[in-house]
Amino acid sequence: MPQTLLNPARADVPSRLDALLPPLTDARLLLVDTDPGMLQALGRLLSGYSQLRFATDGGQALAIAQGWLPELILLDADMPGMDGFEVCRRLKADLVLAGVPVILLTRHADARVESAVFKLGAADFVAKPVAGPALRARVAMQLRLHRTAQRLLRLARRDALTGLAERAHFDEELDLECRRARRSGQPLALLLVGIGGLAAYRQQHGGGAADNALRHVAVLILQALQRPADLLARHADAVFALLLPDTTAAGAVALDRRLRQAWQDVGDDGLALALGAGLLAGGHGDVVAAAQAALAAARATGGLRLCTALPGGGHAPSVVPWAEAPLSPAGGAPA
Repeated sequence: MPQTLLNPARADVPSRLDALLPPLTDARLLLVDTDPGMLQALGRLLSGYSQLRFATDGGQALAIAQGWLPELILLDADMPGMDGFEVCRRLKADLVLAGVPVILLTRHADARVESAVFKLGAADFVAKPVAGPALRARVAMQLRLHRTAQRLLRLARRDALTGLAERAHFDEELDLECRRARRSGQPLALLLVGIGGLAAYRQQHGGGAADNALRHVAVLILQALQRPADLLARHADAVFALLLPDTTAAGAVALDRRLRQAWQDVGDDGLALALGAGLLAGGHGDVVAAAQAALAAARATGGLRLCTALPGGGHAPSVVPWAEAPLSPAGGAPA
């Protein structure tokens, strides 16, 4: 039995409703059905999405969902053994997956089944045989609702000065991503950006200028990010935090280079940035402690410093293939 199948060759399915798809094409969809032929048909119908994974039973579906964290699950209600209703019940009992919309596919589209679907917390149900245009429209609608809800949640929990995510929201997202990394074994990086010289800058130029400098740093970091899934937050008065799922040391180094170049081009005199990255490999260890240790080393020695979280606690410095000065424009103070 296959564990996970990649998206079959993508094919454009003509429909006036396909106009709904372009903003959502990077969404992660998990399709679950015991019939391989049905899975192939669903894959063709939803080929406008670039990230499709497939499961042929309930246990496999739960394992993929826990490790991959899909944005929508299309689930056969009538599977033998663990049926779709039980899978949905377990998904809704999981704190990480409870918010993922589930659309149940069923051959029994009567009032009793409809009531059971919504009592479980499923977002919608589709009767078999599946009509392609209607299915694509329902999937697009649920994805749009899900992403809008996530965006509104982030907007409602913002730091007043910078407009970035506040610390409490960031900590919640970090906990969820660490749990996901532990389940899947995927890497994760936590990058802390410390601003050196801020107290002296505030004393010399005033609180308003220091606030503007913080906003300036926030904008530069946002511009250096390249993925919607990356989360930037105000972590402390003079520290920003970046949560980078599925990111290795090489990814942290690449981000450091982009930010370093941007800061050298337009950074504020009198301020310097130090970057410390905590790396979670294999899903085990305290990535926060590793990032804090890396930032402390970066403040002391300059440049980017990396620390890998170790299973059972502790961390180990990771080798950076160069030693650079602290992030400061020409004439700036050291971190």
